[in-house]
Parts: sequence; structure tokens; C-alpha cells
Amino acid sequence: MGVPFIHGAVNGFEGRALTVIPGRSACLRCLHRDAAPETGKFPVIGVTPALIGVIQATEAIKYLTGIGELLADRLVVYDGLKAKWSEFKVKKNPECDHCGRPPERKTP
Repeated sequence: MGVPFIHGAVNGFEGRALTVIPGRSACLRCLHRDAAPETGKFPVIGVTPALIGVIQATEAIKYLTGIGELLADRLVVYDGLKAKWSEFKVKKNPECDHCGRPPERKTP
């Protein structure tokens, strides 16, 4: 439907954020080719979702106003135990079964 998706995820003291612009940027399937492994249960620390939520809200405001640089094709990771932020480039997979080119139809 072409609706942008501002992704945020948290696990314990770690949080991640990425903005997906349909047809333009990498999607979550480009980032995670396979299902995430089970890591067991770990409590979510309240400040981690707060930080990631603020990033998501900022991304929404930037998208709606058309200002700033979105986190399209970039994953931001927060490590609360080290108080460190990291950024990783995410490459759009042209063969992605979610956002890549549609499969070719065979003509009968």
C-alpha cells in the first residue's frame, strides 16, 4: 500500500530503529534474511523502549514534514550497557521476496 514503516525493536538494554520507505529503501526482510533465533526471555528495561520510541517519533515527524535525513537503509542500534550508539548500512536486496522486483509471470 506504499505506507512507510518506522521500525523499532527492544530486547533488554538493546534497541534498534530503521525506517522502511516502500519501493525505495531496504525492508526488514532485507535486514533479516531468516527468522530471528529464540534467545529466551529477558526483561525490557524501561529506558530502552523510551529511547527507541523517541527515535521513531522523530522519524515520523521528519517524514511528515519532509525535513532531515531518514533512517532509510540505515539501522541504528543502542547498547544501554555500554551507553553506545552504532549505525549500520542496510543494502536493499533486489531479489527480496518482499520489496524486490516481483517474480516474473510465465505465459501459458
